[in-house]
Amino acid sequence: MSGSAMASYAACAGKYQLEITCPPSESGAAAIMGNRIHQYMQDPMSIILTDEEQEIADRCQVEYEEIREAIALGDPDSTTLEKRLWYGDIWSGQIDRIDHFGEETALVVDWKTGRVGTGNTAAENLQLRSYAVLVKKNLPKLKRILVAIVQPMAAKFTIAEYNENDLIQADEQIQSIVNAALAPNAPRSPSPDACKYCRAKSICPEAAGVVSQMDNVKAEIVPKLTDEQLGDYLEKIDILEPLFEAFREEAKRRLLDGHQIVGRKLTSGRTSRSVESVHDLVPLLADHLNTDDILACCKVSLPQLEKTFAAKTEMASKDAKIALEKAIAEVLVSKTSAPIMVRAK
Repeated sequence: MSGSAMASYAACAGKYQLEITCPPSESGAAAIMGNRIHQYMQDPMSIILTDEEQEIADRCQVEYEEIREAIALGDPDSTTLEKRLWYGDIWSGQIDRIDHFGEETALVVDWKTGRVGTGNTAAENLQLRSYAVLVKKNLPKLKRILVAIVQPMAAKFTIAEYNENDLIQADEQIQSIVNAALAPNAPRSPSPDACKYCRAKSICPEAAGVVSQMDNVKAEIVPKLTDEQLGDYLEKIDILEPLFEAFREEAKRRLLDGHQIVGRKLTSGRTSRSVESVHDLVPLLADHLNTDDILACCKVSLPQLEKTFAAKTEMASKDAKIALEKAIAEVLVSKTSAPIMVRAK
């Protein structure tokens, strides 16, 4: 069992036992990008990121530095990166970063690189709670564990603190979730949180039952629904969307393997182009464009600019961000998109 899935086990106790009957799922594009960024955060020299990946990694680093400033513990004595810790031989978690401050204090950091946030704070997050339990289990001398979610593309970082009593209560809660998931005939309870990343959603009878509840639903009835009915249908749709995506991914896999799927075919993927270095580009176009012409076509990565500004000025990242915003205020553009509907917890 994995600590990263603890929230989904809490939402659907039967998920774990049904999932282990399924083969491992192939990683999607977002997961592959996340793995690449995690590799970079572990060892920057081991991989060359795309511009988009580099921007996310830079934002993660900036927020991590802000977390360090916020907790005010100074430099860690040591750091552990991407290490899998075990609770006995039953469940485990691979923790992105653990900073050690003496024998009694640690900071656990989890990178979330997607554009959809966790929807909760570090204090509410069961994955981070399970990680705190794992770290305490493996380092029993710890008396204080801070945990932080860094999700720069979705929300501001949050931090939570566990003292010794908190860790005892967290251990009891996580073990209760694990025991429920391992119980014979653990019940399955379809929900958006439980089904979103579940490998077994395409064979889950309970998820199929939600499909049957949507039979004969016509678009023309939507304006006539009460607020309560509309919310109920939206909840069912949130459950079904991962199921539908599982069908699409399986069809794509089979088409790539040469199968014939009625009504479906593969087309060429989208090709993207980019210039790796503006500095190298300028002399290549010198006969046609001057530097100002080229710079007018470039987009500035603010996280990278903040990082460079902080390094050059030797300021703390938080102070550098404030100073930079003040310096470029006349050209800094801030845009807010249209309101986004999210699930209310």
